[in-house]
Amino acid sequence: MKCFLCIPLILLGAIFTCNVLATEIIIDGILNPSEWGDTLENNINYQVAPQTFNTQKDNFTYRIVTTDQGIYLGLTANIKRTLRIRTQENDKTFSNDHFQIMLDMNNNSSESYVFGVNHQGNYFDGKYDVNSELNLDWNNQWQYEAKLNSDNWIAEIFIPWRSMTFSIKNQNIFGLYISRFDESTNGTYASSPTNERMNNFFQQFSKLSTSVVNESIFEFFPYISANRDIVENKNNVSLGADFFWQPTKNQRLSATINPDFGQVESDELIVNFSAIESFFSEKRPFFSDNQSLFDVTAPESLTVVHTPRVGGKSYYDDSYNSELNSALKYTYSHSNYDVGILSSFEESTNDRAGRDFLSLRAQKSFNANILGVSVNHINTPSIDRKAIVLSSDFHYKLSESSELNAGIIQSRIDLTLNNINDIGWWVTGSSDIDDQHSHEFSLFTYGEDLQLNDIGYVKRVNRKQFEYEYEYQTSNINSTYIRDVTIGFETELKTNFQNEKLPHLIGTGIEIVTHNEFEYQASFELLSSGFDDLITRSNNSLWLPSSYNIEFGVSSPEYLWGKYSTVLYLGTEGWKGKFYNINGSIEQQINDKLNVSVSVSQYNSDSWIEWDESNSIDEFNFTEQGIELNLDYQISDNQELRIKLAAIIGKAKNLSHYVIENNGLAKPQEKSDNFAFSENAFQLRYKYSLSKLTAFYLSYGFGGEYEDEIAKFGKRNLYKHAFKEKAAHNIFAKLRLSY
Repeated sequence: MKCFLCIPLILLGAIFTCNVLATEIIIDGILNPSEWGDTLENNINYQVAPQTFNTQKDNFTYRIVTTDQGIYLGLTANIKRTLRIRTQENDKTFSNDHFQIMLDMNNNSSESYVFGVNHQGNYFDGKYDVNSELNLDWNNQWQYEAKLNSDNWIAEIFIPWRSMTFSIKNQNIFGLYISRFDESTNGTYASSPTNERMNNFFQQFSKLSTSVVNESIFEFFPYISANRDIVENKNNVSLGADFFWQPTKNQRLSATINPDFGQVESDELIVNFSAIESFFSEKRPFFSDNQSLFDVTAPESLTVVHTPRVGGKSYYDDSYNSELNSALKYTYSHSNYDVGILSSFEESTNDRAGRDFLSLRAQKSFNANILGVSVNHINTPSIDRKAIVLSSDFHYKLSESSELNAGIIQSRIDLTLNNINDIGWWVTGSSDIDDQHSHEFSLFTYGEDLQLNDIGYVKRVNRKQFEYEYEYQTSNINSTYIRDVTIGFETELKTNFQNEKLPHLIGTGIEIVTHNEFEYQASFELLSSGFDDLITRSNNSLWLPSSYNIEFGVSSPEYLWGKYSTVLYLGTEGWKGKFYNINGSIEQQINDKLNVSVSVSQYNSDSWIEWDESNSIDEFNFTEQGIELNLDYQISDNQELRIKLAAIIGKAKNLSHYVIENNGLAKPQEKSDNFAFSENAFQLRYKYSLSKLTAFYLSYGFGGEYEDEIAKFGKRNLYKHAFKEKAAHNIFAKLRLSY
């Protein structure tokens, strides 16, 4: 890191000038000299993507002023050509010119608050954690104004300390990182020579010092909603509220009463035939607020607290479905300690008591290391099931470029007739040898009776697995056409507790970015022969031959009008059958207010294997098509209209029916029936924003599915039947206020 020696000079100037009285600064997108005074203007930047860390001057400049109320930032981005317009919702990441501010308020290198603004005046905010994951579910009040000029654009920002939770000290030291994505170079430039890919990312933040007023904050978000269920011919009106109380800067109490999570946001349309449960992210404001303390993750997408479990279907009781009645969350930070409690209760339905959930979390930070303990208790009265999940996790910073994560987890299930206990553990690590070479590995064991899905999530258990990934990246190649190249290698070795030989994976890939900003990808994966122990849902495992998967992809640059991309997968699967999967998308900015995107896909397999029941499986010649349309229209600064349409159809021609024997071999039987299906989802949503956290929503939506057990219809008719068969058909209105 040849530029790291520059940091102290920049930092010294920033600290010397940032603690100024700034009560007269008006957030209007104009850096008025009478308001900003003699504040130091920093103009030294570093190119962090592509990862060269070359020093740049005047790509952007920034000024910083801190008070006991918050931090002011005056950012100026110099521009060389007309900037792209992209119509999109707020709280979505940007693909055009924008600034991003990251604040590590506890200065413990484990988490930062993130604030983004683009030249159009759109914003996003969220949190970024030590696992390099950006979560945009966090929202709070802060001010900004963007102003576009002929040769630059300016973002003037005020972030109040009250909008963030952190431990108060006499003199708070916090980390600051400012970056700008410059669309003219398709590069990112930052205030410090580091980026999110690096293990020492948080440690390289500039360190600033400020005093903070320790004030009490109370926020109240009442709502009223009305729903017209056209299918059931029913109307429903609901009242409820969210409460957020911050008695001191390091405490936060959240509560929700009679919450309503009507579909103002729609989930993706997914058709899942596999044994692995689909993963959906959290979209509900209460659960996304101040939730990062409970976010503990591990390999196989293991998530200790997966809040979409709360208020819905039960993973272990297919007949159970309920809604959330109330919930409470409390977090407290002191010095290097953090503790939290999350409690939720579901409504009783059909004479069946609802579930209740209790999650406790405590962790201690020392330097850049974190030691945490979690306890979850879930009661499911409908099947007389009580679950306790205990876990402990440790994040250890070996050096500036290397880190380790380790954890152990145990589930204790109390049922009427018996108890089920099991454990799992994991060790993961990563190392950046230099700016070009990086290594990652994971080693984990999850017992076959490990049950986490009462409130958690894990793709699969009954695993003993090792994974390794290596990546080499080089930038600024001396080539007429190529700008940078990334080469990767991966391998995966695994077995289960029956010591069956599961398929091993080895793969390699390359990504090339040209000077005119086209991206090309190619990869090859080889799976050895082995048992598939998931397809029959804990019955006999199926022995499959080796297979391969080849990927080719290309993405265009971001043009003023939009962009396009396509990716092709092909290879073998099942019993040496061939498959292909092609996806294409195009996004077009019609004018300054309207953005339209369309994506289509088609998958075809000569040997698609699907579970029937018990040890029975079927082999099909299978085709699946999908289409998705998104339209975003910005009516005015505070009004937006969104249309989202997705449809999927599939046709399966039966080739053979099999029974899997104890040795894993498939014994042919008589053929089964063909089948076809179609599904669709549509939503039209209008949003009127009264403020950043106050809005009125009006949406119309429907969705349905159709099954054709003899596959007599063609593809066009399958699409038609999906739209006719409306399992859900609603008009929904909601007003959420902020006090």
